[in-house]
Amino acid sequence: MLAGRRSRFGSGWTVDREQLLDLIDRLRMAAPASADQAQRLLEERERLLQQTQEEAAVLAQQARQDAEQQISVHELVQAAETRAESIVDQAHQSATETITRANQEAAAVRGQATTEAVSQALEADRYSLEMLRRLNDQLRTMQTSVSGAVDQLEFKVQQGEQSQAVDQRDEAARRTLMNER
Repeated sequence: MLAGRRSRFGSGWTVDREQLLDLIDRLRMAAPASADQAQRLLEERERLLQQTQEEAAVLAQQARQDAEQQISVHELVQAAETRAESIVDQAHQSATETITRANQEAAAVRGQATTEAVSQALEADRYSLEMLRRLNDQLRTMQTSVSGAVDQLEFKVQQGEQSQAVDQRDEAARRTLMNER
């Protein structure tokens, strides 16, 4: 809750700087950490992609080595080539499926992070609105108090001025009487 006082100069209000900074810090703390989570998931996706590519390269290399060892017999060579192609195809298919799943998971996490960020931003806006409403109510209360005090002082000054005018008139009348005597 912010408290303030009327400024000595002009018609503005002065609000305590520390209270205002504290309110701003609380609003900042409400900001989402979802962006960090999304970044970590993207890094994990990249790591999985690289790991899959490395595994595919290892599988392809193993298939090539298997084929080279079995060159001596024609039937074994053909079987090895077929097997190597199959392994490479499986590795490609597996890599493609892994990449597709990683992309889908990353998109889902981004969507969830965006939804959470929007939700947290809305909550921060609601909190800010509530704080501003409270501040507005306090300012209205202060304005009412100040207006009442101004009205009272104006009345008091007016009464004093009238009393002073009567005193001056009486004094002038007394002087006139004394001068006539």
